[in-house]
Amino acid sequence: MYRFLALPALSAALLLAGVAPLAQAAEQAYVKILSPANGAKLDAMAQNKITYEVQPGPRGDHVHVYVDDKEVGILRQLKGSYTLETLSPGNHDVCIKVVNKAHVPIGVERCIKVSLD
Repeated sequence: MYRFLALPALSAALLLAGVAPLAQAAEQAYVKILSPANGAKLDAMAQNKITYEVQPGPRGDHVHVYVDDKEVGILRQLKGSYTLETLSPGNHDVCIKVVNKAHVPIGVERCIKVSLD
């Protein structure tokens, strides 16, 4: 009789054990800059885009784009592209940072260095 009662409890425990890693994976925040590559040389005469993918995690809400530590855009889509404003010749740091609803960075970000001739 106890064998039959133990099986449902065991099945439930195994099911919950499988769900926990999935829930933890969904909470992991990250930012990926898909293009341009770090160190890329961009054409100063072209419309340069940054392509990204973001998982804001439980503390994040949306992302901001920064060029040389200056905020240049607010993005609400988790995956897409953003056209950078015209950049002056030289080296630039381009960052995407996850922020909360108050627009405060939560510490999850990705930055690349690009140069324009």
